[in-house]
Amino acid sequence: MRVTPKFKFGVLLCRKGQVLEEDMFSNVEGSQDYNNFLKLLGPTIELQGFNKFLGGLDAKGNTTGTHSVFAEWRGHEIMFHVSTMLPQTDNNTQQLNKKRHIGNDIVLLVFQEEGCDYFLPTCVKSNYIQVTIVVRVLKEPNAP
Repeated sequence: MRVTPKFKFGVLLCRKGQVLEEDMFSNVEGSQDYNNFLKLLGPTIELQGFNKFLGGLDAKGNTTGTHSVFAEWRGHEIMFHVSTMLPQTDNNTQQLNKKRHIGNDIVLLVFQEEGCDYFLPTCVKSNYIQVTIVVRVLKEPNAP
């Protein structure tokens, strides 16, 4: 069995008080901690003209946004479907265009901003997500 060296992972932002997937998929920007987390994953790339693994994102017409996060690790290419970088659809509470990508990924990274309660992986309805990784920032008690 041959394993493909190309992967697509979903990234979902969870803010304080958000427990429904509709709320999380509706986020359009995150905190500085969230942005720092995205930088840890890999560089932000411009999709227009990008010639490596796209993971289903559009590199010609910007229908899936203008930027994403991409990483290469030990010969593997990883395209991140970042919920806040995928286009927001007005008057669509389910944000189906975002869910179409993230809901079909095998791995979902959930970044919880400060003050969030626990995350239930079942709140994101998908037949494909097999692994959910929840990431939180831990600050030292006296840190700003």
